[in-house]
Amino acid sequence: MHSYLKKIIYIFILFSVFYPLNVLAQASERVDLPQPLGGKDVSSLAAQIIETILGLVGVLALVMFIYGGILWMTSAGKKEQVEKGKKTLVWSVLGLALVAFSYAILQFVLNVLIEAPVN
Repeated sequence: MHSYLKKIIYIFILFSVFYPLNVLAQASERVDLPQPLGGKDVSSLAAQIIETILGLVGVLALVMFIYGGILWMTSAGKKEQVEKGKKTLVWSVLGLALVAFSYAILQFVLNVLIEAPVN
């Protein structure tokens, strides 16, 4: 049974390697494909990627803010739980501030780079 399975795998590999050789179609004219990410150049594509990452980090900070609030509200007077909730809230607020600050810097730098004349 084991050797039978090996033969089937070998036949499948050979078939998948040599079968595309039979397809020799050529396009008669040039085909321009649209960019799936919608960017016109590399700088706008990089801007979209960085803005998406910053948005995800902002969402993560907001989730941590909610988590810290829930920890604090459900602490039932336990000092350790209250402190953990407070620390989570403080660090999530700092994270949101950092995301907002980095987004502002990113917008400034990208505006300078995009509007700068190319020599």
